[in-house]
Amino acid sequence: MILRKTWLVALSAALLLLGANAALAADDPLDYSDPGMHFRPPDGWERVPMQDVGSGEEGKGPPRAIYVLKKNKSDQRVISITIEPFQGTLDGFARNHAGELRQQGDSTFIEKQEKTTLSNGMPAIWMKVNQGAKVGQFFRRYEFVVIDLSRGIVVSYAGRVGDFDEKEAKTALASLYVVVYPRGRP
Repeated sequence: MILRKTWLVALSAALLLLGANAALAADDPLDYSDPGMHFRPPDGWERVPMQDVGSGEEGKGPPRAIYVLKKNKSDQRVISITIEPFQGTLDGFARNHAGELRQQGDSTFIEKQEKTTLSNGMPAIWMKVNQGAKVGQFFRRYEFVVIDLSRGIVVSYAGRVGDFDEKEAKTALASLYVVVYPRGRP
């Protein structure tokens, strides 16, 4: 009986803490959260105001969130979150995504694609993508590609080649975590 009461008290405390954290996240203008994922860039980033486009069940559509660092500077960086319906394997989604990238033009090259995990242990694929054919117009993106069993998610860190490195991109995307999206939930 004492063990049961202790467990109930611990569960109640955990629920209170989760509720407090959810309330804080709802007030944070940098936070992007939905039932399957959470992301918050480091301080210094600015979130670009966008119209809410729903949960991702309808189709790929526009990015769900865009963040900018060093806005209107020559070394500007952008983080974007895109979500689309997908029910398959992580490898299958990564292949689809890589195919879409290659269709963007002849000057798109996927330099690196490796399996990894997010901060909460969810499997993901880390990609390094180079784009651009003209001198001084080479762009690089580092991306986490992940699925939540209902959707494919790509969180991308982009900017001009030479303005940042892989370590900076990983640090900026470190808060990303994804869980299994609750089925039947909008």
